[in-house]
Amino acid sequence: MKAQTCVAAVLLVHAALAHADTQDPDDRGAYLSLAFGNGRIYGGNATGYQWMRGRTFEVRAGREQGAMRTDFVHYNEGHPDNNHRDGFALQWLAAHRFSHAWTGELGAGPYLSMNTTEIAGRQIDDARLGVLLSAGLRLTVPGPPGTHLRLGYNHVAMRHVHRSDALVLGVGRQFGPAEPAPDVVPDGHIWIGGTFGTSITNMSGTHGAHAGVIEARQYADRWGVGTKFLFEGDDGARVDRRGAAAQLWYEQPVTPRFSMSAGLGPYFAANRRDGNRTATNLLISFQAERALSARTRAIVNFNRIKTFRKTNDRDLFQVGVLRRF
Repeated sequence: MKAQTCVAAVLLVHAALAHADTQDPDDRGAYLSLAFGNGRIYGGNATGYQWMRGRTFEVRAGREQGAMRTDFVHYNEGHPDNNHRDGFALQWLAAHRFSHAWTGELGAGPYLSMNTTEIAGRQIDDARLGVLLSAGLRLTVPGPPGTHLRLGYNHVAMRHVHRSDALVLGVGRQFGPAEPAPDVVPDGHIWIGGTFGTSITNMSGTHGAHAGVIEARQYADRWGVGTKFLFEGDDGARVDRRGAAAQLWYEQPVTPRFSMSAGLGPYFAANRRDGNRTATNLLISFQAERALSARTRAIVNFNRIKTFRKTNDRDLFQVGVLRRF
């Protein structure tokens, strides 16, 4: 994953902390954390230099439910030689408070990974399903209620390819319960907007490109459905793709005017650099939304395009607005 994604993650956590309320952090509510670290891969196809070169990071967005929490995790395993693996996990975590200052947690869940690697002289984007196991120790620090330092350990288990272990350290926040402010409740209206940013092809020999997205969305409580038209831009070598996607969204309020959401769905697109070949891909989105008014939302999002052809996967980092109609 590239530097733009790291910057986006920092902005998401900063925005959440800046707009936090002061409710009891022990109540059920949203959870956000960002952590960086280092680790090592081993076994399977691990060759050459096996340390992650200090580029390991994770972003967590979840919801506490009593002593349990469900997290959506974007995890990057760093850059050892010939294996640049990252992906998305859904984890269920059990938390136990040892004292007012210390809390421990254990989690596990499926991990859909994408690994840019070279096999038999051919560079591919290798997609595999594994398990992400995590342990964490949280230390309460001065600041808004629920703010803490988090020391985490992650283990990736995956058949037929390398495994990994890493330590990460970062900052997190357990928020209290929140519902959208009365003047910004989505209430079934259609939202239309656009975003603009950059796209990066996850293969060597390419360069970044400008990308734009036009979308329409409709919310129903915490769920939503939407369509997107993506113009990914030309990387100068492999991809100049555009097409349409349909996504199912889940939205988690963080504060009355700030929320996080995740979306998933099929993406039908044609690549001009592949003879306009049309293919069905997967579009995974991770988004932060800030209600500016009853009719306008500012958004920052990260989109991963998974082709399942082991080539030409892409990441889009976007900022823009949504307007209610």
